[in-house]
Amino acid sequence: MALNPLRTNLEALGIRAAQGGSGFKPEADAALARFRARRDELGAGVRRGEVTPKVARRLASEAAAELRRSLLERAEASCSVPRAFLDRLSEAASARDRARESASLEALQRETNRLLRDSLIEQQLRNREEEFRGRTYTRRVAGGDPAPTLDDLLRLHQSATLSGDEAAREWARRQLEALRAIAPNPGDQRRIDLACDRPDRVNPRLVSGYVEELEGVPGDDLDQFTRHAIEARDANACIAAYVLARQSPEGSAAGWVRRVLDGLERFPDAAIATIRGMEADCRAEEAEAARAEVELAATIAEAEAAMPALKAPTEEEMGRRSRMEHLPAAEPAEPIGLVPRRRGLSAEEFAAVEARTEAGESAESVS
Repeated sequence: MALNPLRTNLEALGIRAAQGGSGFKPEADAALARFRARRDELGAGVRRGEVTPKVARRLASEAAAELRRSLLERAEASCSVPRAFLDRLSEAASARDRARESASLEALQRETNRLLRDSLIEQQLRNREEEFRGRTYTRRVAGGDPAPTLDDLLRLHQSATLSGDEAAREWARRQLEALRAIAPNPGDQRRIDLACDRPDRVNPRLVSGYVEELEGVPGDDLDQFTRHAIEARDANACIAAYVLARQSPEGSAAGWVRRVLDGLERFPDAAIATIRGMEADCRAEEAEAARAEVELAATIAEAEAAMPALKAPTEEEMGRRSRMEHLPAAEPAEPIGLVPRRRGLSAEEFAAVEARTEAGESAESVS
């Protein structure tokens, strides 16, 4: 059993809050500072004989409970994502849902054509399997089963892309995706990712690559990248543009960021769904980190509200305080002496003296 269970609990809460790195910490610290001011005020009231220790502890406990309640409410509503991004994203998703519900005959025809094209490609993949194998599979010198090589697959993918052979291109993509798991070279993995890039599908590795390459580049280059991503309806590029815009210190004041916000309605469905999932996960993580800060601040406040060292003043202490209060106040630079004939200034009196001093100095400077 721990010698100090409270310290053990606070240690765990502190580690949890530090790992979260929440932006809610300044607000929690400010609330804790206000509670401590209230606690010190109650302690001073006990020493002056205005309230009993029991009442002071009860009021401090109520203040700690109010701190927990108010911080939890604010933590649930806190969000570091700029409101403009959330509003535009919600509008784009709503518009997409309305368009899907009221799909026109032309939209249904396009979807039917897409399904027919996919079915035709699958049929060609089965019928031309031997052709594709013959163009990419080679037998090793040491023997064994034939296997495709990366260069041959990339060559087939490139030639199929240039000739418009969708079946060969799809077959090469699938082989490359299966080969990526065993490719040890990061450069080869990058080549596979670029070759397997599908505008209507999200590849987190490509998104991360775009973001890493475009961090710190000039705004004109980002604007050009954003324009090409929206025009090509490339899901990975659109997500990367959104992430970069969300991280931009200029916010919506930058022209390329406004282009991203205005183009959200033209993002592919896969990009919109992924971005919404990212924002939901981000808000959940921020809420969890904020709750950790709230729990830490509230636990500290509840522990300090007990005020174990607080005691009611004795009659002798009350008499001494009464005698001291009846003494005239000393000037700021005047010594009190071993036998007090004057008392020190209270906080209110000291603030009043400072205010008068500042007023006199300002009057002298004006004159």
